[in-house]
Amino acid sequence: MPWKDNYYPSVPVVSPISVGKPKSTGRTQPLEMHCETANGPADYIVKLWGCPELPFGPHCLAREIYGALLADFFGLQTPEIAIVNIDPEFPISQPDLQIQSRLTQSTGSNFGSKYLQGAVIFSNPVLPNRKSDAARVFCFDLLIGNVDRRISKPNVFQTSDGFIVFDHESAFPFSKPATYLGGYPKPWDFVREPWHRDHAFFPSLKGADSALEIEEFVMILNMLSDEVFDKIEDITPEEWRTPDLQVLKDYLLSARDNSQVFKRSLQEMLS
Repeated sequence: MPWKDNYYPSVPVVSPISVGKPKSTGRTQPLEMHCETANGPADYIVKLWGCPELPFGPHCLAREIYGALLADFFGLQTPEIAIVNIDPEFPISQPDLQIQSRLTQSTGSNFGSKYLQGAVIFSNPVLPNRKSDAARVFCFDLLIGNVDRRISKPNVFQTSDGFIVFDHESAFPFSKPATYLGGYPKPWDFVREPWHRDHAFFPSLKGADSALEIEEFVMILNMLSDEVFDKIEDITPEEWRTPDLQVLKDYLLSARDNSQVFKRSLQEMLS
């Protein structure tokens, strides 16, 4: 459910102790890092801001922060996230020269996602008792323009307690309007474009009755406020706060201010 007025999300800053091998999946090849936290050591999957495969550098990591915290606002599960601070002297402690070079290019703040041991990636179809959860994720992804939670690359874990969503670096594409010929359409039109058909949950949800889930989602959307964005911005490292974040915010607030039009688009796509 939406955050209460007195709720403030918390994202810890942690320090790496050691580095494992790059994860084999993903074009950004995140690193598994054993980190020191206030509650003892923990393992994180870390995306480095200096990775050449991140097309917009730190802005992609800001998208990760916004994606995880907005998912929390909408009541979705995500792995715990952290800011992983790499000290300039840390890279030389690593024997692997390639990893050492990557770390050297990314000293400072990086994005970490708690490593979930034994987590299972979702595979179609959505089970009948999970369609309600899937509909909520689908609505959320269409709001944030998450073109990357695809059938071929779900970016979602399935557990006995529901779905856990992750990987939002490619969400919020509308925050870079110059990358889309003519600029991005309005939210309720952008979601109608063909990309939504490739969403990991679309085949299981098309034709299903998701009226209640859409209604609940829009109710939460109507609660999205400047204060929510202010809280997220406070957590986002200063060097990641580019003018693009204002574009991101304006787009989502436009969806909120036209929530009934956005709702009709969701209803028609899944009918």
